[in-house]
Amino acid sequence: MEDAFKLAEIMLHDKEDLIHKANGWALRFAGDKDRKKLLHFLDKHAATMPRVTLRYALEHFDKKLRDHYMSLKDKQQGERL
Repeated sequence: MEDAFKLAEIMLHDKEDLIHKANGWALRFAGDKDRKKLLHFLDKHAATMPRVTLRYALEHFDKKLRDHYMSLKDKQQGERL
């Protein structure tokens, strides 16, 4: 599973939307195997990762945790405006 997180980090800011989706799916799957690593990855990257990647990665989280990570993304976008 370590490879999935390394690859996800490498492809995090790819220009292709389909890569964003695939990356989110891979993160979600890897997180099913090692949730602690996924949480660490999200703590580091959630604010700057593509929104679709984040949404896919969060699909198996409860509402409270999804809202927490989405708020990091929303806060980052608000700072850019």
